[in-house]
Amino acid sequence: MPSSIQPWSMEVTENDKKKKRYPKTANSFPEPIDEYLREIAKAAAGKPLSESLKADGPLKQMIGRFVELAYEAEMDEHLGYERNERVEEEEGGVKRRKNTRNGSYPKTLKTSHGATTVRVPRDRAASFEPQIVPKFAGITDEVEARIVSMYARGMTTRDINEHVHEMYGIETNPMFVSRVVERLEPELKVWRNRPLEPLYPIVFIDALHLKVRHSYGVRPTATYQICGYNESGHLEILGLYIAPEEHGSSESASFWHQVLLELEGRGVKDLLIVCADGLKGLEQAVGAVYPKARFQPCVVHLARNSFNVVSYKDRKALAKSLRAIYQATTSENAEIAFAALQNDWGHRYPGVVEQWEKNLVRLASLWSYGKDLRKLVYTTNPIENVHRQLRKVTKSRGAMPNVDSAKRLLTLVAMRINQKEQNKSRPRTDWRKIVCELHIHFGDRLPQEWGLRFLDH
Repeated sequence: MPSSIQPWSMEVTENDKKKKRYPKTANSFPEPIDEYLREIAKAAAGKPLSESLKADGPLKQMIGRFVELAYEAEMDEHLGYERNERVEEEEGGVKRRKNTRNGSYPKTLKTSHGATTVRVPRDRAASFEPQIVPKFAGITDEVEARIVSMYARGMTTRDINEHVHEMYGIETNPMFVSRVVERLEPELKVWRNRPLEPLYPIVFIDALHLKVRHSYGVRPTATYQICGYNESGHLEILGLYIAPEEHGSSESASFWHQVLLELEGRGVKDLLIVCADGLKGLEQAVGAVYPKARFQPCVVHLARNSFNVVSYKDRKALAKSLRAIYQATTSENAEIAFAALQNDWGHRYPGVVEQWEKNLVRLASLWSYGKDLRKLVYTTNPIENVHRQLRKVTKSRGAMPNVDSAKRLLTLVAMRINQKEQNKSRPRTDWRKIVCELHIHFGDRLPQEWGLRFLDH
């Protein structure tokens, strides 16, 4: 008996192995759907996929029908009964329901596979709120995200319209992209007013000028930006502002004062070092809000101001003399370098010598820092790098149509820059040295473990 059973048992075992080796595919469909797809596939064999995704193609019709069925299911859940059940039984007899279906209306849905028309059901109380594609939304989140991404990377609205038409076959009007981006305004406003950390050790403030259309015409308009290093050692864009028309389009210290007050209102209680250019009144604006902050003028801006009154043939030699001042390792060496500047150029350019004599006191704290901290704060290069990324996006536009449009575009780019910076696994390579030195210079204003807890990760 056992010998006769043995072959049969072995055969079953082999079948089991085959089943395990060739399992049923996980994405198989019910038989009716599978047969329908086979018929479509036979007709589409040997043709590009784009042929099947045409407006009148079967796959496009399936997408539209799927959305319509989802609408119907949502309506059933909303009303609490299925189709053709308008009346309900009660003790006194049969009574018509309070809210019933009221036909449907056509809606053009724009997807990554093109545009398709669907029927949206209505109810008599007009209380139905569809979820799969909400009211007044004729575009899917996927396409909308791609449009916003192209807009934030510098493509103009006209180029995006053409690109969307070429890629998806979606017919659009000139205001299509603008309306998509405008819908993001509540989210962008929340980001611009988000709470910030209570302390930023090193902050850079500067303005970028863009051509913006105002009621009085197109003018180069100052966009105020402030960024700084947070506790983890990553550069963060803290704020982005454009002054109202009554403040004028030029950069002003009075509006910077308003910016700093708003920064304080968002939770920033202290700034240690503020690096900025030589805008008149800016240092006083910083001191009015953050009196303990050390104002560090940008030496590159000071040097550029000097070159404005210097002959072109003398700029290279003068730059070498100025470099010896701001790159000096100690204040004594800086004074020696300044004496050399006075001796070599005082007779030819007395205004330059007088300018650096006045600013020598303002730069005094620079020579008390170590090499890494001094290299970080003696110029506004970090915010200039942010400006470079913003110009890359705005250079393709002749002028922004209005202030709100300019602010939206800059905010989208700033959010992308921040996200890219925060995704870095490590901060600057010299951040450990800088944090330790900040504790030496500002130990009474820094919490004991500030910055150090991030260095061990």
